[in-house]
Amino acid sequence: MAIASNHAEQTAAHNRYYRATGFTSIKAFFGNYVNFKGRSSRSEYWGPALLIAGVLSVVGTTLIVSLIGSIGDPMNDLNLSQLFHGVAGLLTILLLVVIALPSTALIIRRSRDAGVPWWCYLVILGLNLASFFIPSASLLTDVASLTIVSLTLLLILALKPSRPLPPATLAPATGTTSGRGHPDHPYIQY
Repeated sequence: MAIASNHAEQTAAHNRYYRATGFTSIKAFFGNYVNFKGRSSRSEYWGPALLIAGVLSVVGTTLIVSLIGSIGDPMNDLNLSQLFHGVAGLLTILLLVVIALPSTALIIRRSRDAGVPWWCYLVILGLNLASFFIPSASLLTDVASLTIVSLTLLLILALKPSRPLPPATLAPATGTTSGRGHPDHPYIQY
């Protein structure tokens, strides 16, 4: 397993996959799907974010192509384009349902690790959902502006370094009460 943290860091982060890299970060994404309490590092965030962006790009492109293809289809009697459109739409909905909870948990954990208030994501998510129920002059401008705000928050989470873990939870104090710590580990008393 490609996890660059020890047991003490994992305990302090409330995440057994803390600092997972590579394919282990994908395993961590689904392994921590209901962990809203812990923290997630940048490396643990980037793997699933890139995978989800790639899969959603392919599925979204397929959906758009099927929509465009069904508009001017001269052989509409065969209904192949409508069938393809229905399958692409069903796959998109299924994918969104599968990744909704783990994505929200990962973003909240990453927010906590980066020092960004986690409720900012919930506000943006609420605004995104509310925008679909508010009538406006142009749906395209509403979606574009909310997408820009959402992507800005996600990029901040992706690029901002992790805050240090609390030193008291990294290693318990042991030894005498001389008050001097070890030079390499000042939080451990010897």
